[in-house]
Amino acid sequence: MNRPFLRGISILALTMLSLSVNADSAEDFQTRCTEAWMKHAEEAKDKVDFKNFGEKYCSCAAKQPLDNEAAFQKAAKLCMSRTLLHDAMDSIEDDIGLSKAKDSDVADYCQDRWDLVLPKPTDEDKKLITAYCECAKPKLVELLKKSNDMTDKQYYSEIDDVADTCADSAVASKPSSAS
Repeated sequence: MNRPFLRGISILALTMLSLSVNADSAEDFQTRCTEAWMKHAEEAKDKVDFKNFGEKYCSCAAKQPLDNEAAFQKAAKLCMSRTLLHDAMDSIEDDIGLSKAKDSDVADYCQDRWDLVLPKPTDEDKKLITAYCECAKPKLVELLKKSNDMTDKQYYSEIDDVADTCADSAVASKPSSAS
């Protein structure tokens, strides 16, 4: 398992743990989480997109149970995966349109979101990111085919399901093994 990548997820989880101790509310937590996220923005190519992504990630994390370190690890993994796929699918909808998107678009946008979050991946990171996007691509392509017959709530829930499944893939599994 890739230690630098997993260490990054663990750092985010531990940052969330320290924030929750000092946060009086979910809103306070989200603000502190976003501020902590932005401390990693120096390598980001697009700081506005990086901040928007961080705000979405922290919003997700603020809604998760954060009782102990294991819960923080789970929230970090789950929210990273969900935010990545929601952000990718939102971009596809805005840039191409869901009905016009192809499987290559899904793969490209998934990769693009990872490039935003991890702008200087190692070779091992690249393999894990490819595995993650390959996990998500067929499921999201299938979702695109039926998205016109779904409510927004159903559509977003399906993205969450794909994200949760792929979070357990090679990229995001076993974050506690990082040291």
